[in-house]
Amino acid sequence: MYSTVEKAKRIDCSLQFSHFFNAYTQAINKRHKRTGSLFEKPFKRKLITSQDYLNKMIYYIHNNPVKHGFKERMIDYPWSSYNGILKSNPLFIKKNCMLDNFDGINNFIKYHQQDVSIFKTLDLKH
Repeated sequence: MYSTVEKAKRIDCSLQFSHFFNAYTQAINKRHKRTGSLFEKPFKRKLITSQDYLNKMIYYIHNNPVKHGFKERMIDYPWSSYNGILKSNPLFIKKNCMLDNFDGINNFIKYHQQDVSIFKTLDLKH
């Protein structure tokens, strides 16, 4: 008996991002008649070793638009998953799993309203 469905191939996310960033860089460089890298440093992967570290990283990602002055509040940044988690819209991320990390939506919101200074000690080299 023959199957019409092939076994799914494993996708290497790191390689896919590399292809994406390389193509993007080439397009921008061609459009603006420039050469070289667009980004200061390559992206890095971090090993998440605890629930506390995971929650801090989620906060760190959601707070980046505020930290870098794009918006005053993270809820105002339209390209963040923070908004999607608060709304009933379908997401690519596992919303319920994310909320379970914080023991529900109320704790998720409360965690994200903490004083930013407590996260200055977040060790990104963890």
